Amino acid sequence: MKLNKYIGISMLSAGLVLAAASCTDYSDYNTAPVDGLTPGANTTLWENISNDPQLTKFTALAKKCNFSEALNSPRFYTVWAPVDAAFSDDDYNRLMASDSATVLKQFIQHHITEFNYPVSAALDSMTIVSLNSKHHPFTMDDFDGFRYAAINLPSSNGLMHKINGMSEFYNNLYENVDDLTDCDHIKAYIQKYDQYFLDPSASVIGPLVDGKQTYLDSVLRKTNNVVRSIMNADLENEDSTYCMLIPNDKAWEAAYEAIRPCYNYISTMDYMDVTKKTQVASNATSTTAKAEKPATLPTSMSRDEYNDSLTYHNIVSRLVFSRSYQRNSPLFGEGIFAEDDSAYATSRRYLTNMPEVLDHTTDVSEMSNGIARVVDSLAFFPWETYNPVISVRVPDNTLKVAKLTTHSIYAKTGRLQDFPIFSKVPEMFKQWLFPANSPYFTYVAVDSTDVEGSSGKPEFNFALRGVRSTTYHIYVVTVPAQIEEDADHLVRPYYLRFYLSWTDASNKQQYTVLPQGARNDSEISTDFGENTNKSTFVGDPDKVNVLDLGEFTFPACYYGLDAYPSLMMMHTKSYASASNRSKYDQQMRVAGVYLVPKEYNDKWSNSANE
Repeated sequence: MKLNKYIGISMLSAGLVLAAASCTDYSDYNTAPVDGLTPGANTTLWENISNDPQLTKFTALAKKCNFSEALNSPRFYTVWAPVDAAFSDDDYNRLMASDSATVLKQFIQHHITEFNYPVSAALDSMTIVSLNSKHHPFTMDDFDGFRYAAINLPSSNGLMHKINGMSEFYNNLYENVDDLTDCDHIKAYIQKYDQYFLDPSASVIGPLVDGKQTYLDSVLRKTNNVVRSIMNADLENEDSTYCMLIPNDKAWEAAYEAIRPCYNYISTMDYMDVTKKTQVASNATSTTAKAEKPATLPTSMSRDEYNDSLTYHNIVSRLVFSRSYQRNSPLFGEGIFAEDDSAYATSRRYLTNMPEVLDHTTDVSEMSNGIARVVDSLAFFPWETYNPVISVRVPDNTLKVAKLTTHSIYAKTGRLQDFPIFSKVPEMFKQWLFPANSPYFTYVAVDSTDVEGSSGKPEFNFALRGVRSTTYHIYVVTVPAQIEEDADHLVRPYYLRFYLSWTDASNKQQYTVLPQGARNDSEISTDFGENTNKSTFVGDPDKVNVLDLGEFTFPACYYGLDAYPSLMMMHTKSYASASNRSKYDQQMRVAGVYLVPKEYNDKWSNSANE
């Protein structure tokens, strides 16, 4: 991506004669337009360049990187050679002081491409891909914005145009990683996964030696699994346009310290497998129980290595943004982000708080395929990156339940979330309960006729997969019978109790009644029902309830493992008598369990109270 404006000076007014050759005609694709009388037409590009008094600097630089052999070879090239007057002393001295690989990549290969590209009156604007894979605009008037000093100079192995300027080299975003300063952490992490391979199509073939192919000029390419897989970007692709946020060492270290505690693993973790849970195990009245199944870390990694691997993954996975998404335009200096606007990362995540993210930009650099922004803080919200909301919509196991049914409620008119039955649902939960891409409100239920036994107390068991070692605020969304039929006889309260099965840092399985500290003689009321002298939630039969189970801190991380903590939800009323069955709702209906990270919950609570 070039920010300079290309000069549009007519070739005819410059006094140059245009050749009548076409650059798209297959017959001349690898043939210089020669007539046998043009000086130099029967000698090689290298002979013509090295003997040209206007190209002494180009000649010296080609010798420095040993490209003279390639220009003498039968391989066909088109060369755009800057004349000596086009070089400033600083540019020339900088290149001569550089190593040969830098001169080759940033200058010689930058001004040469394969095949035949003559200038003609019929030439419209096109893009040339040089040997170093960079893109250059090529027109009848100029190359990369620089006027021609001479055009269509034929050689036996190619064609040359002389230009009045040196095309400026820009790294692409992948190449830029190698040149980063004060960003050593991200540089070292990405470079660790560099893989080099020979590109035979771009290399100059030499003779066979002992049956093996040699190359006069070996072109190495590299690929990187961090860039391809974690960032999900093609940062070396010159046809793409990205913005890459580059955390400096200060930003990297702060992100590492924030993220790493969320991935505190223990080497082996016992847990209750709720998919195979027995009736005896579901009687959660003791404080400990024997686990049914262990989970372990990958054998190829230690606990610290696994922790670091996931921490680094979370730092780099939201750093790249494609220009192809209009919402990302402010990252490229086009427009501004409003407070609630989101950007879309190549890792397929929507991210807000972008004004603050951009406020931490310390440097902006133009790359050949985008923009590099060095930042001194990764100011993304944790719940949008490394510490997301955990949600479970359907129980993984049920007890005393013969059948579980999924219900979807559709609002024929208006917005369903505005109906009175949802009046107790906080705004934060509406984004999850009423997704923008669905017109339905969905929940699971067990009907009283499907409860095993007239006195049975149904139980739902939710596997809370992906839990990090952090503090969550736990909520359960319950649904009343009136969601299905608005009738007075359905106005019956339901009494629920919740237990959490989890593993402590010593790998001991624990059971905790939620909310923590609730006593067996306490009632947790939702503005409905009598004091039951139990650690029980009383469900409002007229409303969808968001039951607040309080905060809980998990000492060990489950993310990436088979293991998980589990939440048990059960009735506390006996339905042995017909009186109780008519007085209390025996059914259970749940729209989801939500573990909201404390930071997100605090932010939402504070904004709701303002």
